[in-house]
Amino acid sequence: MYRFRWKTHPLATAMLLMALAFLLCHALTIPWPDNYFAWRHELMLLSGVELIMLMSLGMLLGMRPLWLEKLWGGLDKLYGLHRRLGIAAGLMLSAHWLLDLSPRWLIQLGLIAPRVRHAGPHLFSWTVLAKQVGEWAAWAVLGLVIIALLRMVPYGFWRKLHKLFAPVYLMGAFHSAILIPLSFWWTPLGWLLALLLLVGGYAALLSLRRKVGSLQRHVGIITAVESLPGNMLELRCAVPRWPGHQAGQFALLQLDAAEGAHPFTIASAWQGQGELRFVIKALGDYTRSLPGRLQPGAEVVLEGPYGGFTGTRDGLAAQGAQVWVAGGVGVTPFLAWLQAQWQPLPAPVDFFYCVRHAGEAVRLDELRHACARLGVRLHLLESAHGQRLTAQVLPATAADVWFCGPEGLGQSLQRQLASRPQPPRFHHEAFSLR
Repeated sequence: MYRFRWKTHPLATAMLLMALAFLLCHALTIPWPDNYFAWRHELMLLSGVELIMLMSLGMLLGMRPLWLEKLWGGLDKLYGLHRRLGIAAGLMLSAHWLLDLSPRWLIQLGLIAPRVRHAGPHLFSWTVLAKQVGEWAAWAVLGLVIIALLRMVPYGFWRKLHKLFAPVYLMGAFHSAILIPLSFWWTPLGWLLALLLLVGGYAALLSLRRKVGSLQRHVGIITAVESLPGNMLELRCAVPRWPGHQAGQFALLQLDAAEGAHPFTIASAWQGQGELRFVIKALGDYTRSLPGRLQPGAEVVLEGPYGGFTGTRDGLAAQGAQVWVAGGVGVTPFLAWLQAQWQPLPAPVDFFYCVRHAGEAVRLDELRHACARLGVRLHLLESAHGQRLTAQVLPATAADVWFCGPEGLGQSLQRQLASRPQPPRFHHEAFSLR
């Protein structure tokens, strides 16, 4: 799916600016350049506080709380912010570490004089332990962030390594709690940091106990497995305790405990009986192995529902002409949308479905029947016959474009639409949750 661009959330911006203003105001009372070590202490405090704040927020988002998922407009956006917080934490950690190492470099260059240290008895010190633990955590965080950014790393290996963030966070929290000056904790920023440490610590403990998403987890039974053209598989499940979902949402589906959960769009609307349908395309070793492994009667674990790709909700279709664009297996949310409607839509809808050839289209007869019933104009574009989707093909009157399909196609289409005098609103969902 199309990847979201960098966006700074107002809450994170306000928190970082508050930390910067507080610590810099305090640092400005220190004479410069007479006391480099005093300035270094304040800058290390600034970078350390912001680092542990970023990590605490990252731990909270990693818990997938439904109230935050709805606030951000979908789990894909929540995980996008989680990823950006991880990158920001890695950069802040680098700055914190460089400040820690800077005296020896500046002394070697003759820019500052070495500080005289008074050796004491070799006794146990919490401060020394906290510094050592912080150094171990720093190496671990940098390594984990780098691995997380490498797309070539297999998902299964990355998923296992990602679990190490919880103990590493607890090491960083211990480092911060011991080394941050006692006077800092009696400030408003100190109270905020204490709250974030409690929230982050609680989230880390839940992660260690494998309780992430446990409140949204439900056990079901596979009722039908059917192979579809185009290396796709239709899976039907009965989930008695499923709370219901909006058409277009997805679930994290665990078919193998060793493999973990993967996100798949629910290809059916909620009918109130706990029956769900998924269409899975063979895109990797795991999904290619499913047809030979899944059998009716097998147990499946679902977590959700998640996502905000629910375009027909609350009469959105009445707000202007719409274009729906699906590429390959990206048709699944639109299958649910069409199934959820019982009467013709009040605004014009053009549905462009891009496939290699018609034989690989998912449930084409069902699509044609539903589109005819609801007054949706279906356009089947077959790349094998030289048909390509461009912005010129889409109606100029469209107020909204809803896209679900390959990332490259989405990026190209959005760029082309942005060049229009009045670009439509472009809606998409990122299924790459790494």
